[in-house]
Amino acid sequence: MSQRSRAVRASVWGFLVGAASGLTFGLLLAPDEGRQLRRRAAYLLDRWAGDLAAVLDRLDRDGVSSDARARADALVADARQQAESLLSEADDLINQARSGRSR
Repeated sequence: MSQRSRAVRASVWGFLVGAASGLTFGLLLAPDEGRQLRRRAAYLLDRWAGDLAAVLDRLDRDGVSSDARARADALVADARQQAESLLSEADDLINQARSGRSR
């Protein structure tokens, strides 16, 4: 594995971990209502996915192998699935908090 591919891999992982943790804390600490919060989170996820796709396209043009592209696409798919799971968990937490307040 070349030094460049290690750097790309570390950057992608850093981005994904940072995005997931930021999204989690943002959802837990946000004062917005559930529907508005989910819309904003979906917008951010789409924007980040678009930004990551642009970076991957640029790397593809710069000569990164198709194997690296396939691995990066798999990482993006995995990150999207984990983000959807986080959104679902946050939605459950919001519903639990609402039901606790209504008692």
